[in-house]
Formats: sequence, C-alpha cells, structure tokens
Amino acid sequence: MPFDSDTSDAINRYINIHMADEEWHHNFFNFISDADLATRLAQEFLSARTLYKLLEGLRPDDWLLTAQVRVQVLMYASIYEATLHHLLFDRFATDARVIELLVQKTYKRFSIPAESTAAINKLLNHADKQLIAMYETTITRDETKIRFDEKAQCAADIGLINPALCAELVSIYSARNAIHLHAEIKKGQVYELELSRMAYRRMQIFRDQVTSRLGTLSETA
Repeated sequence: MPFDSDTSDAINRYINIHMADEEWHHNFFNFISDADLATRLAQEFLSARTLYKLLEGLRPDDWLLTAQVRVQVLMYASIYEATLHHLLFDRFATDARVIELLVQKTYKRFSIPAESTAAINKLLNHADKQLIAMYETTITRDETKIRFDEKAQCAADIGLINPALCAELVSIYSARNAIHLHAEIKKGQVYELELSRMAYRRMQIFRDQVTSRLGTLSETA
C-alpha cells in the first residue's frame, strides 16, 4: 500500500532538498561516449543517492544499517566497474596495456607417436602419473572475464586514475564481491557506514581524474 500524498510529499522533500537534480546526474557522465551507458550510469547514480537518503531518514541501525551500506556498495561498485570497462575497451582499446589484458598464457595438448610417448614416460616417470605433451601458447580472454582489480590497475597504469584511488576502488569492489551471504560469512565482512560514504565521495574524485586524463588525450590528438 503506497504512502498517502502528504507522507509521500514529505519524504520526497527530505530526499531532494540536498540532492542534485536528474540533469546534473546525466551531465556527470558526459565523458561517456556510449549514450545508452551514460544514461544508465546516471540513473544508477541518482538511484544510489535516492535510496541512501530514504534509508538515512529512517535512522537505520543494526541489520537495516548493514542493508543500507550493502546497497550503496553494490551500486557504486557497479558504476565504477562499468565506467572503467567502457573507457578501457572503447577509448583505450588500442593501448598496448589494454591489449595485454586480453592475452592469457595457456597450454594446449598435442599428439606424439606412441613409441615416443613410451620413451618419454620411461625417462620422466613421476609417481606413476601419466605425462601429457603440451605446448605453451596464448589465447584471447573474454573481456567480461577480466577481474576488476586488473582493470583498475590497468586504468592506473594508463593514468586514468592514480594509485591511491585505484586501491580504494579495489577495496570497494572487494566488499561488493562479499555481498553473497556465504562469502560474507566466510570473509567475516563487516559493513561500516563509512565504506558507503567513501564509495559516494570518491565519485567526484574519480570523474575529475578520468576527465583530466581524457582532456590531456584530446589536447595531444
């Protein structure tokens, strides 16, 4: 059952009084060349702020405070990840450091004559284990399978973000990965309000560093 109009109006006034409007949030991501992604990021940012203010108004503690922090961490981590992913594999797709992210060493099996196999097994017998002939090669990784910490470090190497911010974003994303009850219990994850505040407060710093690097790139183009 929805709130009555007076209650709804009061809540909206509380939420919006210290928040920028929707246009501001869209302009925040004007450095994203993919229009659909820019819109989605703006919506996610605005949603994160709205939910934070809504729960803040309830003065949460204990389990509800944990829920408030978890929601914030999840949403901001997603924003950081999607933004870095777009910049690396769109704007910097031809950079050697990004290309290197997509290359992974692996081993592939090949066949050799049976008599050679027998001779090799006799010479290199190890605890009665079967030896397999393989050679080292490389494969192209699926970009969606690359870990966030690898992307963040690559972004730092390129100069999109500085090392200090890189470490903070990795810590935020690490907390995000613990938002599975079994993982959370196993890791002993404790969600502090300051973590969600850090995730929010780093957004402007993140944008400033990224746009500064992109600006430098435009000037030298």
